[in-house]
Amino acid sequence: MTRTFISSLCVLASLTAAANADVGVVEATGMFQLPGGSSATYVSAIGSGQNPRLNGYDFGSVNALTGQTLLLQNWYFENYAYNGGSTPPGGTTNNNWLDGANIASLVVTLSQGSSQLSSNTYGLYQTGNSGSNRFWQLVGASQGTNLAAGLSNGNYSVSFTTTYNFNQYNGSTSQVNGTTTTSTGTFSVVPAPGALALLGVAGLVGARKRR
Repeated sequence: MTRTFISSLCVLASLTAAANADVGVVEATGMFQLPGGSSATYVSAIGSGQNPRLNGYDFGSVNALTGQTLLLQNWYFENYAYNGGSTPPGGTTNNNWLDGANIASLVVTLSQGSSQLSSNTYGLYQTGNSGSNRFWQLVGASQGTNLAAGLSNGNYSVSFTTTYNFNQYNGSTSQVNGTTTTSTGTFSVVPAPGALALLGVAGLVGARKRR
């Protein structure tokens, strides 16, 4: 599957300051290897309309007995900042921009029912730029993370949020934070080999008692 960029789709992220700033997100797309799959599947939180949508996506069932995994192979992120514009309309001109000092990260939260099991933050690094746009990917050490590692059998949800900052100039320079809307997918884990072994022992004990 080819990852599709839709640069014309400019979805504004919610901002913790300057809510009308000329800053937004073009794409946030995960690259996954699904349980039992051999090729990459791209699932999109923002942008890349030809890919499946991440929010509500079912990643399938992970069979621990056969060594299956659910891998987050990469995360692709693109955001922009316009040079110029008035925030709010009619106000003084601001100059918002992205540069090499900007940072971004991916927050992955794992839950079972109403209980949050973990929340991990993975760094993103800038791979390039085009005008006022910046392109990001997962740092190498985080690529290939098994989202189902160490989990017992059951149903789980996993959510993804991208956070980032940008420079805003309105008479003084400051760092302003932004975050994308959280997207949540689901998956399940079937009984692990240890659980199946215990069931087998219980079955043998029961058979012996009946003899």
